[in-house]
Amino acid sequence: MLMLYVGLGLAMISGISSMFKIANNINNLSSVSYFKQSEYFQTVLPKKDKKIIRFLNDYSGPFADVCPKVINELNKSETTVYVPGESTPNSDDMFFGNSCSLVNKVHRHRVLINKNQSGGFNLFSCYLKKNEDDFCSYEVDPKKRT
Repeated sequence: MLMLYVGLGLAMISGISSMFKIANNINNLSSVSYFKQSEYFQTVLPKKDKKIIRFLNDYSGPFADVCPKVINELNKSETTVYVPGESTPNSDDMFFGNSCSLVNKVHRHRVLINKNQSGGFNLFSCYLKKNEDDFCSYEVDPKKRT
């Protein structure tokens, strides 16, 4: 009988120490998902995008006029100029295939605006890493979308 109690005591102690080890390992793990730092957030681009989104939320005209109207709105109050950008190289893409684009070469900002199924607008924006870049990375290689 004594051996039974000794065996149960050892099993209980080893179980408790295993739980402590597991808990300690879980506490020391780094988070599985983490925020990837981007140069985009170090610039004025988030403010520009918010301004465009505010304009799009109030806009009720035809889609054909949306990019020229956004460009006029941005260029009214900006010292830098937005101009119409090139069409996306992936014209078959369901997200931004039929989008209009605008570019600010000074801020290296590219904006794609597309009409969505609910009658509103989708906005895709990126920071062009090099001055020579004409397209966002997700436009050129759509497999790299994350």
